[in-house]
Parts: sequence; C-alpha cells; structure tokens
Amino acid sequence: MKKTIHTFVYMLFVMMLPLGLFSQTDQKLNIPLSNPGSKGYLKIGLLYGSITVNAHSGNDVIVETKSRAKKPAETTVNGLKKISNSSGGFSVEEDNNKVTIKSGPNNKKMDFTITVPKNFSLKLSAVNDGNIWVNGVSGDMEISNTNGAITLEDIGGSVIADALNRDIIVTFDSVDYDAPMAFTSLNGNLDVTFPSDYKADVKARTENGNVYTDFEMNQRTSADVDQKRNSKGVYKVTVDKWISGEINGGGPEILFKTLNGNVIIRKK
Repeated sequence: MKKTIHTFVYMLFVMMLPLGLFSQTDQKLNIPLSNPGSKGYLKIGLLYGSITVNAHSGNDVIVETKSRAKKPAETTVNGLKKISNSSGGFSVEEDNNKVTIKSGPNNKKMDFTITVPKNFSLKLSAVNDGNIWVNGVSGDMEISNTNGAITLEDIGGSVIADALNRDIIVTFDSVDYDAPMAFTSLNGNLDVTFPSDYKADVKARTENGNVYTDFEMNQRTSADVDQKRNSKGVYKVTVDKWISGEINGGGPEILFKTLNGNVIIRKK
C-alpha cells in the first residue's frame, strides 16, 4: 500500500504589544510535497489581500506572507493605554501534492507570495483590495478576482479566468491544445497572448468595446437566440450576437466576454 504523507501547518500571529512597535507581520514556511517531482495542485482563496504565485526548480512549496494591518489610533481611558491586537492567521494543508491555504477568520489584510514547482495546477480567488499574479507555472488554472486585476505571465496549460472590475492579462508560453478556455470580465479588458501556432475556435463578445487580433482568423458572426414565455404569457426573444472564427484551422473553444472593455487576442 502506498504511504501518503500528510502535512498540516497552522500559524496564528497575535501581537499584544504597545502601539506602533509593529506595522506588519512576515512569515515564511517551506511545505514539503508527498510526491516530489510529480504534478501538484494549489488552492487559496482570500477575502482581503493579493496572491502571487511563482514557479521554481525546487520540489517544495514556499509560502510567504506580509500583513497590511494599519496602525490603529492610540486611545486612553482613565489613564489606561490601549494595547494593539493585530492578530491574523492562516492554515496550510498538504495531502498527496495538494496544497490548500486558508486565511484566518478575522479577515485581516494579508498578501501571499507562493513559490511552487513549475508543474502545478492552480485554483486562486481574491475578493477585496488585492491583485493576482502568476509567473512561469504550467497547469490547469482557475482564477477569479472580484475587485482586482489578474496577470498571468509566461504560463503553460489552460486557463478559466474571471475578473469583475479589472483587466485580465495573460501570456502563454505553451498551451494545452485539447482544453477549452474562458476569459470573462464585467468592467475590464481581456488581453491574451497565445503561441503563433495555436489552434482554436474563438467566440468573443463585448458590449462597449472592440475585438482586436493579429491572428489570421476565419471570421463569422453568430447569434445565440433565447425564446421563452413568462408566467403572464408574454413571449420574449433575446438575441446575443457574438464574433466567432477559427485560428489556424480551429480547435477547442476559447470564450472571451466583457461588458465594458476590449477583447485583444495576440500572437506571440
């Protein structure tokens, strides 16, 4: 029977010192993988803070944090000085090359920089006051950011990414040629660069912007028609127009959709 190595690390930072002595907390952890050299998976979701993921040639996962706690105002009551409580925490769990990071329940602003082996799949999400960067990683990626940008540089594999209020910028060094992908935003540009020999069926739509590409695309216009009758008997037909076409003869479907922004499909 194959032995599974399971590592669990929990860090809780509590500062009960006079005001102004510390403005941030830094931590660095090395997380060994159960199966060094094999594919891995990283999952992290933050309510407040940024996420940076870099690739390296090592076999461990390195987790570094930096808090962004603001210095609280000094107050006194009946001659008693207030003691700061800038506690923050997170947990890291590794099981069979799957690394899961969870921030503490107090939702302090904390930025994470995580270094992983190159062959790693990612599921990253952020909500407030933070961006997501990925550099040099190759794997299946699911990236979501509500109020920040997504920037993926020199990556490989496949991507499903959505950013509600900022841009998505992606540069592929290599691509999973069999995987469908999707890039969506409400208020941002979608700017994605693929290898020049990439083959795909492109489907793109923007309400208040334009679609640009330097690929030779066999372009066509298509429409999704939704027909339905509501409970009051009113019949309604909705037509959504898309720009679609083939790149290098076609392949898996790549979807681009934004409301207020441009769609830019570049050739590397």
